Amino acid sequence: MKSIFRKSINKFVIEEIASVLDSHSIGYEIIDNEKDFDPSFVTNPGKIEYQLLIDKDDFEAANKAVSEYFAHEVVIPEDYYLSEYSNEELKEVLFKKDEWNEFDYEAAKKILKSRGENITEQELDSFDKQRLESLKDYENPEQVKNYIILGYIFAVIGCVVSLFWGILIFVSYAIALAIIKLKKQLPNGERVYYFNEKDRNHGKRILKLSLVFTAFWILFAVIRNI
Repeated sequence: MKSIFRKSINKFVIEEIASVLDSHSIGYEIIDNEKDFDPSFVTNPGKIEYQLLIDKDDFEAANKAVSEYFAHEVVIPEDYYLSEYSNEELKEVLFKKDEWNEFDYEAAKKILKSRGENITEQELDSFDKQRLESLKDYENPEQVKNYIILGYIFAVIGCVVSLFWGILIFVSYAIALAIIKLKKQLPNGERVYYFNEKDRNHGKRILKLSLVFTAFWILFAVIRNI
């Protein structure tokens, strides 16, 4: 199964990276939604996204090939906006490589080098490893906590409220399954659970409670109507 290697609203960027992969005999697939009819594309071209997919086993070789290509191609304009960044901000660009395009990443390295800050390959590898670990954690723990609490609330009272609005009976089940099953892809192509093990256990409890209270409220409604 192929994973997303790069994505962009700029078709040229994706095609350029694809040509690099071609030159290194790395298989890929390009997916776009450009052909999906949506009149809003006329006024919002940013909704068109191009994705470049490759095999997970090819990520390391592909990253190396793309990095080497852009390292040679990058010529930084005098007024380029990254030149205004401090050294710490440029290091942040290197650390959060997945949030920046290849040009900016290589430009950040060159600007730092011109300022006497030569970041070694070992340091870049360390940045990548630290970034992967940080992405496994929650960006917003409080939001996750609220989501779990909402799951418990709907598990208990959702069935009652659903007597007035039927679709609500499915909310707690949807929340539980999302907590248990949802995954995210890391920059190296690895797919990991979005929720940690402790919170996935909460998801399982919410699912069990939903089943129990669904049965309870159904039985209660049946007995009441006898």
